[in-house]
Amino acid sequence: MAAHVFVVPGTLNALHCDDVVVPTDHRGVGGVKAHFRAPLGWRNRDDVPDWARDRRLDDRHRYLQLDPAGPPGDGPARWLLHVGASSGSDVAWLRDGIRQVLIAIAGSGRRPSAIQRRVAIPVVGVGRGGFGQRRGAVIAALLEELQAAPDELDIVLVASNRSDYSALQAHRAAQASGRLEDALEHAAGVLAERARQGQLAVFMGAGTGVAAGLPSWGELLDRLAEALNVPGGAAALSRFGPLDAAEVLRKQAKAEASSGAVDGAGEKTLGDHVAAVLGRPQRYGLSHVLLASLDVDQVITTNFEDLYEKAVIAVSGRDVPVVLPDRYPAEDIREGRGWLLKLHGDAGRSKSIVLDRRSFVRYDATRRPLASVLQATLLTRHLLVVGASMTDDNVIRLVHEVASLNEDHGRPHEMGTLVTLEERPLAKTLWEPEFRILSLGKAAPTGETKEQAAERLAQAGRQLEILLDRVATLAARDAVQHLLDSRYRDLFVPEEDTEAERRTAESLASAADSIRAFLPRSTRHAEWRAVLDQLERWGARGAGAREEER
Repeated sequence: MAAHVFVVPGTLNALHCDDVVVPTDHRGVGGVKAHFRAPLGWRNRDDVPDWARDRRLDDRHRYLQLDPAGPPGDGPARWLLHVGASSGSDVAWLRDGIRQVLIAIAGSGRRPSAIQRRVAIPVVGVGRGGFGQRRGAVIAALLEELQAAPDELDIVLVASNRSDYSALQAHRAAQASGRLEDALEHAAGVLAERARQGQLAVFMGAGTGVAAGLPSWGELLDRLAEALNVPGGAAALSRFGPLDAAEVLRKQAKAEASSGAVDGAGEKTLGDHVAAVLGRPQRYGLSHVLLASLDVDQVITTNFEDLYEKAVIAVSGRDVPVVLPDRYPAEDIREGRGWLLKLHGDAGRSKSIVLDRRSFVRYDATRRPLASVLQATLLTRHLLVVGASMTDDNVIRLVHEVASLNEDHGRPHEMGTLVTLEERPLAKTLWEPEFRILSLGKAAPTGETKEQAAERLAQAGRQLEILLDRVATLAARDAVQHLLDSRYRDLFVPEEDTEAERRTAESLASAADSIRAFLPRSTRHAEWRAVLDQLERWGARGAGAREEER
């Protein structure tokens, strides 16, 4: 299976991956800049391995493997890549280093997984690497080299600079990179268009966290059964439906708390046990950051952890959107920051967790306004459902209430798109026309083992990430922060039509400089300021900014 290149905005600091590549120069450890120490887990000099401190790199050996004995803790394996070009070096030199490190990663052994080993790498060479004024050439070369990565790998190219991200996505779209088969390509285009128009909302279920190491819904119940010493264990619990299984767990938690059987640490509710099983995960998954990159303003989840919130902070540089119900600053909503509805509570506030049948029965009495938020979204947005099986009794009821309202008033039926990881013919019968079904995996075959099912679903999960990557690429068409920026001029390939485009971009950038010159004296300051603001949003930087980066 060929490698896939994902492109995401943000940082390397908390992205869940198998390997992370950090740029340096010929000094190796000594050349790592301060903002790249966090992805390496370095807080001070004592964190640097003694044997690595004096290692130097050169053109023949451009990389340094920091974890030959295996990665530390639950973090990724760490690699340094020498990208400090000497004067006169060509972008081909940069490509050679990338090729070296990817071949080394692929040959270093892969983790036991059904999907490719995942490597995160920033846009290298454009800081002090010497290619800052040739970002367009670097981006084109990076994408071409990464797309030729060994088949054992998937690459996540992380752009911390918004204009780099804009240029990457524009170049991918222009090259038709990552195009899907026809039906999925059409669906990706429709979802991207809705995102650009502000008509898309997202509903996330537990499946979005699996690639980040979190348990699926079934695995969560299994772990809770073990933690609470349920008679017969997970096997006995599996004979019940999810809500009744969780009700058994609630009563077991209450009984053990009453008897003092749980560590003697005071009475623990089922929500406390859920929070303990989930822990405090710090690394968000690829699906989290891809969804965050869509910048939708209405997001709903039945998940309890905060990985999506972490991804939003990494992507946008601002605090998480308003979180309902526990944080409800109305002024943030009025400022248009959007919101995240945690429909079933938050692991950070364990008493808010809704999991068992008793909690669901009480839901209308205690949280009906939150349910109404979901229903308002179903009425006013197209809901993209990912990582959710749509078997939640509460969600099903809310959807059917909206569907009935639509039918009574002759409104269009379709409320969203439901992405599933396995083909389930009856799902279409159940949900269409209210939801369009996109099946990314095959149906479970008869006699499938647990290991085979895990592999099949992991491959389907990768296809979901590839779909979201394509949606993000197409949704970024309106992001043109690079278009008038001379650092990206190499993205205009030398053909007649693109030469005209290049000259036009240069003329518009020159016009921005002219406006800056006369603007302080202009009697029509507000009008020309609006024109200049738009040109700057398209990448027309002032002479001061250009000189500062030299």
